[in-house]
Amino acid sequence: MDPALLSLLDRIASALERLSPAPATLAGLDSADAFVWHPERGCLAPVAQVAHVAIDLLQGVEAQRRLILDNTLHFARGLPANNAMLWGARGMGKSSLVKAAHAQANLV
Repeated sequence: MDPALLSLLDRIASALERLSPAPATLAGLDSADAFVWHPERGCLAPVAQVAHVAIDLLQGVEAQRRLILDNTLHFARGLPANNAMLWGARGMGKSSLVKAAHAQANLV
C-alpha cells in the first residue's frame, strides 16, 4: 500500500481516537444502590437515599404491585427477570411503585 495513504489513514485513526469518549467503566457502582443518569456529563451519580413510601400503602394497584415486586426481587437475587414498562397519566404512582419495590428489595 502507498506509504502516503498509510500515513493519512494513521492520522485519521489517531484523530478519531482522540475524539472518542473514554470507555465506560463499572467503577463506583458499589457506592449506592440507586443512580441518576446525567446525559450532559455522560455519567451516573449516586443517590444517597431514595425517597419512597411503604409498598403496602399503594392501593388499587395490587396486581401491578405484585408483578413489579416479584420481578424486582428476582432481579435482585440474580434470577431471570423482565424489563418493565409502566405507563399512565402523570401522578398515577408509577415512580412511587418502582421506588417502593426498590425499598422492599433492599429489605430482603
